[in-house]
Amino acid sequence: MLQRVGKDLRQFKRPFLNRRITARIRAVGVIDGSEYAKLLELDSSEPSLLFKSFSINVTEFYRDAFVWKCLSSQIIPQILQNNGTLSLKVWSAGCASGEEPYSLAILLKETMGSKNFKFSIVATDINTEALQRAKKAQYLSASLKNLSPELIAKYFVKVSDDMYEVSDQIKQLVVFEHGDILSFQIDRANLITCRNVLIYYDKPTQELIFKKFHKTLTKNSYLVIGQDETMMGVEAAKLFSCVLPRERIYTKVLQ
Repeated sequence: MLQRVGKDLRQFKRPFLNRRITARIRAVGVIDGSEYAKLLELDSSEPSLLFKSFSINVTEFYRDAFVWKCLSSQIIPQILQNNGTLSLKVWSAGCASGEEPYSLAILLKETMGSKNFKFSIVATDINTEALQRAKKAQYLSASLKNLSPELIAKYFVKVSDDMYEVSDQIKQLVVFEHGDILSFQIDRANLITCRNVLIYYDKPTQELIFKKFHKTLTKNSYLVIGQDETMMGVEAAKLFSCVLPRERIYTKVLQ
């Protein structure tokens, strides 16, 4: 796989790899792992299809609503106060099909209102098909269940009985880029969200990712990880201080 698609699968947890490979075995209809290994060698498209399956796209707008409430009421105002600026850069790492970065754009628009405030959001993922869906920005109504009717009316356009499209005013605030978390080039960010992604990586890779986040974050900046994720057991935990344990929100510690 390293030679075929340029990705090292050793960074992923073995149980996760086994589940993804088993799913592909069923999808292509081969008998067992040895037959699938032959397929990987013979079919030039299968290695890429397997790697694409590693991107988990189960998400929704304002997932874990209490996290978004804290971002709006505490974290964003604190970033602006600490940095004495009316500009903010956000990195949504592992953005899947776009619900998270669009949620960030909506939250920032709502938080700042009519203030003279500028922000940019860059959203990255390894799955090109998920990024295509994100750019199309059309979602089933079930994905919007955490949003109020007022927000839906303000920032979405209904395209069918069960489908909504993100409005242009929100689309233009997010730039989607194809990229792996570790190799993606980004110089700075005031806020990084990487939710429900780290759980699929092994501890050494998590160490590298946390170090990358620490290097990317500016002074007085924040990192948000998923509800099932933790910094326990990684040396890089000393690079961050947990400010909201329930919400899994951390601030950068200066070295």
